[in-house]
This record gives sequence, C-alpha cells and structure tokens, in this order.
Amino acid sequence: MINPSLLNFLQDLAQNNNRAWFQDHKENYTSLNREFTHYLTTIAQHIAHFDSAIRTRLGDPKTIKIFRIYRDTRFSKDKTPYKINFSGAIAASTHVGQPVYYLSVEPGNSFAGGGVYMPPSEILNSLREKIDEDYKTLEKILTSEPFKMIFPQGLDRHGELKTAPRGYSKEHPAIHFLRLKSFVSIRHFSDAEITREHFTDALIETYEALNQLNAYLQI
Repeated sequence: MINPSLLNFLQDLAQNNNRAWFQDHKENYTSLNREFTHYLTTIAQHIAHFDSAIRTRLGDPKTIKIFRIYRDTRFSKDKTPYKINFSGAIAASTHVGQPVYYLSVEPGNSFAGGGVYMPPSEILNSLREKIDEDYKTLEKILTSEPFKMIFPQGLDRHGELKTAPRGYSKEHPAIHFLRLKSFVSIRHFSDAEITREHFTDALIETYEALNQLNAYLQI
C-alpha cells in the first residue's frame, strides 16, 4: 500500500508549489521518496517471479528508476518548480525506449501501467517493423482474457498518427497499431484503493497482465 502521508504531502505541495515551502518540507519529501523507492524495490521482487528479465537484474540499482520531482521549466509557460506526483519505473534494460512497469502516485490521478512510451525514432521504427512482420502475436496478447480484464481499453492511443506512417499502406491489417507512437496500457486507481492494504496485490496483478506485452516490445 501507499502511505497516506504521501498523498497528504502532494496535496500540500499542489497548494504551495514554490521553493520556499519545499525547502521547509525537504526532510519530509526525502523520507517519503526513500519509502517510495523501497516500495518499488519490493514490487520488483514480486515481478521477478513472472518476468525473467527483471529477475536477472534484481541486484542492479538501475532496475528501479525514480523520476525527479523537479520540473524542467525552461520551455514551459508553467513555471511552477515541482511535479505534483511521485513516479517510478521498473525496467529490464537501461537502454532508452525499452519496456517498463510504471507507477505514478498523484491525489485523484494515480495509475499503474507499462509498455514503451514515446521511444526514439530508431526504436519506434524497429517496433513497427516487428508489428508489420508479426502483428498476430500482439493481437493475441491484447485480446487475452488476463489482459482484457485489467486493461479493457487496450493500448492507449494518445498522440497517434492520423494517417499511416511512412512506408506503410493505410490498408495494412495492423494499421491501428502502426499509427501509434507509444505502446502503453494503464490502469487507474483511486486514492482509497492505493492506500488499502491489498493495493500491492492489485499492483502485482496489473504488472503480471503486462508481462507478455513488455516481452513482445523488447527490442
């Protein structure tokens, strides 16, 4: 489960998103961040039971990636300095564009998921080539009962191309996959759900449903 104190901290941060407040509460942030990291490390140990790629990397600290709370405001009109969520990923590879198991905790907007998000062009091209050659396997994964039960919406289609990518016909039988620029699925959780004792079970169930998708997306 997620410590309710983490949600309380993020709610307060959203109302006081400035450096002075954050510095006054830096010790609390550091403690909560350490706890969140430990939680994801524990989850990785559970994932290792069904994902051999994660199992081989359990001793590597880079398997767990905790994303910085500091926002990059250089090119943004929104100059608030801090994100209002805690997020992290469990990855079988340190290379950019490889599949992960992801968790984001934010009051009223927490979710777990995974896959490959906005990979660089060379990885995206390789994924499209794989789909072109073997889209049936991807279809089988996405229509399996364990996957549909957790992710009834299938793959997230945010940011997809409006037409076929270069080199592919609009009539391609897998055009609905080829137009995607990310290959991710997510499951939302309420604040009540993530702070319940059995949230860990639901989270592991979510990641286990993603296992075959992540394996397919490994390049």
